[in-house]
Amino acid sequence: MIERWLAHYAQKLQLPEAELRLLAMTQDRQEFARWTGKRLNSMALGCYCYLLPRKSRSHQEQSPHRHLIFIEPDMQPLSLEVTIAHELIHMADRVNGTPRRHRHHGYDAIAADEAAVTGHSMEELRTLLHEESELRERLRRERRPIRYIYACPQCGKSYPRTRKYSQAVSCSACDKSYNPQFRLFLAKEP
Repeated sequence: MIERWLAHYAQKLQLPEAELRLLAMTQDRQEFARWTGKRLNSMALGCYCYLLPRKSRSHQEQSPHRHLIFIEPDMQPLSLEVTIAHELIHMADRVNGTPRRHRHHGYDAIAADEAAVTGHSMEELRTLLHEESELRERLRRERRPIRYIYACPQCGKSYPRTRKYSQAVSCSACDKSYNPQFRLFLAKEP
């Protein structure tokens, strides 16, 4: 199914064959991390990464750039389709020399392009993103439940945690840098 959607949206976005030959796609988070040198956020449903060319050992020839895409394996069929289209939009932007970042997933120009290319309304896509995100969060909490709640003595903001902090931490809402005056205290533990 992935190959079918990949071919479909690559054609719709008019991605050049030469660039598609430089595309690698995986559904394995660890493999994507090895490729990019960065871990994926556990809530990420997909990710596009452009890898710059590297000089070869002879320092004379450069290896070509690469396009790397991660697609979460356990998604609804429609989510899978839309995520592939979404990541290929990022690739098309890069190929066209106009890479964009998200201002707010589901509410930005990339989301509008995603709706146009898939034929689904922006509201339908937002609902889909919300459902998939809720599912990821539920699975994440089953694996690592929130066990500790820290709170700020000044503003009362709470900070849910799966593990205890290993060092003193202060409230980022009250002061962006560490400030002992706003040191968080453990308000709830199991």
